[in-house]
Amino acid sequence: MTPATLAAVAAAALSSGILLIVAGLVGTRRPAAPPPPATAWAATLLGAGLSTRQRRTRQGLLILAAAAAAGTWLLTGWPVGGLITGLAVLGVPWLANVGTAERHMINRLEAVETWTRRLNDLVRTGHGLLSGIVTSARTAPAPIAAEVGDLAADLQAGADPHQALGRFADRLADFKADEVIAALQLHVGDRGQRLSDVLTSVATSAANEVVMRRGIAAKRAEPRFVTRFMTALIAAVLIMVFVNGTYAKPYGDLPGQLVLLAATLLLVSLLAWIRQLTQPPRQRRFLAADAHLTATVPAAPAPEVTR
Repeated sequence: MTPATLAAVAAAALSSGILLIVAGLVGTRRPAAPPPPATAWAATLLGAGLSTRQRRTRQGLLILAAAAAAGTWLLTGWPVGGLITGLAVLGVPWLANVGTAERHMINRLEAVETWTRRLNDLVRTGHGLLSGIVTSARTAPAPIAAEVGDLAADLQAGADPHQALGRFADRLADFKADEVIAALQLHVGDRGQRLSDVLTSVATSAANEVVMRRGIAAKRAEPRFVTRFMTALIAAVLIMVFVNGTYAKPYGDLPGQLVLLAATLLLVSLLAWIRQLTQPPRQRRFLAADAHLTATVPAAPAPEVTR
């Protein structure tokens, strides 16, 4: 590749990156609409559906990956080297943080169990269910404080309790938390007796689930360590290849570039497969379709919520 061609490609990539950054930070005047299927993957890659903080972190990582890929390409003259560097910036945190999502879900479920017991204490002291939920938002455990706060705000704004609890379940997105929320929805609907006993039962069930998940997570610790160790080892080998001219010389031509790319993709695929084996299976939530069902049913007048 001639220097003129390389400079043109680098200029085009830089211009495109600047335009994407400006569009992401400033936005456009086009009305919001669901992305078409052809661009849905790009929206997911840019952080669609994540919180503002998570979306900015994702976009910052993408910008860093693009800059690292361009820098490596310019310094080494290897297009494949730039591609591998960009993928490493994105993939190393993904491989190294294996198990983080599972620990986060366990902590959230434990917080749901704690919140349920506190709500049970409020019900026993004479609070109604809805007023107890609003009061519990003041002392909600940190992992679910935002979700409980949103639920309390919905109830205070006069939202239908059944739909508000359905949205709360969607925010938690855990099949075991659905059991707690389903019990609350049933009580809102029929005003049955012995709510305290039901809350005690579902809280105990959630606590048992937390113990079981922590035990399973401990058994997955060894293969996850292997994933982290192999990720660090492969990264070190690639850095040595790029830095040491003696090692890098066989990969300077087109066949060498293709061999380097194929070997890297094979190793990364194996690591991704090991990582997938250590992930917990997805459990189907039985309240997942609740929002679609309740949207077609006329909402009953929301009971008054007092604090």
